[in-house]
Parts: sequence; C-alpha cells; structure tokens
Amino acid sequence: MTGSRLLLAGLLALALSGPGGAEPRATRAQPSSFASAFQRGAAWAVGLYIFVPGEEEPRVGAGFLVDDKGSIATAAHLFGAAQQIVVALPDRRLLAGEVEGRDEATDIALLRITPPPRVQPVLAKPGSLQVGDWVLAVGEPFGLEHSVAAGIVSGKDRHFGDDGELMFIQSDVALNPGNSGGPLLDASGAIVGMNARTIVGPVGTPGASLAIPIDIVMQVLGELRRDHPGPARPRLGAQFDDVPPLTAWAAGRRDAQGALILSVPRGSVAEQLRLRAGDIVTMMNGRPILGSADLVHALLAWRRLADTRLVVQRAGKELALSLDEGHD
Repeated sequence: MTGSRLLLAGLLALALSGPGGAEPRATRAQPSSFASAFQRGAAWAVGLYIFVPGEEEPRVGAGFLVDDKGSIATAAHLFGAAQQIVVALPDRRLLAGEVEGRDEATDIALLRITPPPRVQPVLAKPGSLQVGDWVLAVGEPFGLEHSVAAGIVSGKDRHFGDDGELMFIQSDVALNPGNSGGPLLDASGAIVGMNARTIVGPVGTPGASLAIPIDIVMQVLGELRRDHPGPARPRLGAQFDDVPPLTAWAAGRRDAQGALILSVPRGSVAEQLRLRAGDIVTMMNGRPILGSADLVHALLAWRRLADTRLVVQRAGKELALSLDEGHD
C-alpha cells in the first residue's frame, strides 16, 4: 500500500461560531458506556465457524444479518473450499450457512440461513458517519464469542491502490483474527460498515483498522443475489490511487486533484479505454474526479460499457478517452 496514504492520526477540530467567535460549537461527548449500542447492534451480529478440507481447526470469523430473510454479510476470504459453515446466532442457536455468492475483488460474501431470525437490522444512512465519531466492532477475536471493541473514526473514503474499486472507513478500533466480516457499529448501534482488516506498522506497531462502508456492502450483496436482475457491473481493472502531492508538483500542477492510474493489466477494460500508467483521471461520465474515492464512487455507479467517457491528464495535456470512438 502507498505509504503516504497510511495517516494514522484522527483529525479532531474545534470550530468557533458567532460573529465574535466566543461560543464554541457543541461537540459530541464521550459516552459513559457503550452497553446500549452493543446490545442493540449485537442482535444482528453472528459468529462463523468454517470447516475446510485439509485444515485441522475450523476458521473463525464474523458476519451480520442485513435483512429479516436470513441474508448475512461477511468476508469472502474466510471460505476457501469450505465444506461446512456453522452460523452462531446471538441467542446461541446454531444454523447451517450456505454461500449464495462471493466477490473476491471486494472481499464481500453473501450467506443464507434458514429459518431466518426475527430481527430487522438497522443500517446507518450513507454519509452519516463523521471523523471523530465513536464506532464499535463486534466479532469473534481469537474465538472469543461476541466480543466488542471501541474506537473513533480516523478517516473516511480511504482508498488504496491495490484494493481496486473499493474504499474504507479508517478507525483505531482493535481488530484481531476472528473480527473479519463482522459489523462496525455507530454509537447508536446502527451498522456503518463491515470490518475488513488492520494495517500493521513496519515494526509490528498497532496500525489502522479498515471497514467497508455499509452502502458499498449492500450494493455488492445485491449484485451477488441469485435473483439479481441486472447485468454484471463493468470492472475497470486498473490500479489507481490519489495523486501524491510531489507527483503533482513535479508535473507543474498547483493541485493534487484526480486519480492516478498506477497500472493497466493486459486485456482489461482500462486497456480498451487506452488508459496508461501515469494518467490522471479528472472526469468519468460527466462526474468530476477530485480523488481516488471519487473514481471508486463513479465505478460503483457504472452500469454499461457503451458511451463510457473519461477525461485524463497525460504529459501535461488533457485527453478525452472513450470506448466507442477507440482513440485518444
């Protein structure tokens, strides 16, 4: 991952309001307890025990219900060639789980259990989370059932070059083996994301924990359902990241806006578009691209290859790329 992107410190600002700046704006106080948020959110958190042929011990992970029909979101990397999946519900019932679909590129999987529990999970609204907000992770770290950890949001819309069309909520919540796929909750207990992994420092120091925002999780789950009505979403295939400030400066620019293309695999849609490593994407299908997170949003909204349009900066020139015209 790009070293310059791993900024681990949360940003906490205190703004002044009023003409004289004498009255501080109200800030969110630290809760005296997270018990109510945990009790609410734990109602849809589940533990997963995955039996894989050739492995002596089951893999342990976490997941969470996303509706009242038995649909469970979790991490795709947990399964491999899973032979049996046991789902542990909050009331300690055990049910067999079935993988309905999984997307290795986003590390999101959809499980199904029957009969479905009688709960209706609460999903947070996109954009409701703020830097500095408290969040909770519920999971099975080291097999310790229904464990909870708390922290604050350190960053939003984090994107890394080797994660393709995906972005993350960054927090300082302690995630451990067994947390993968579990829910990240806000201070009310609503689900804001799916816990993915932790970035560990170069000498083993605690790093940043990453969770996939719930709106992206729900979009991918919708695409994985057997009854999904639409065509598969196009995949660009290129690696990209934010434009490093010094790269922009060396190119004679006075801003670091856009998404920098890092690599273009052979045979990818990116190659068909004639993208090149080093291009800076500034617009896609009429949407301004100010950073790599904007390109992720544009790619998630992408539905058809025909009439796809990109605007890029290449060697100091602005170029329009398209699939149907076949030239740059």
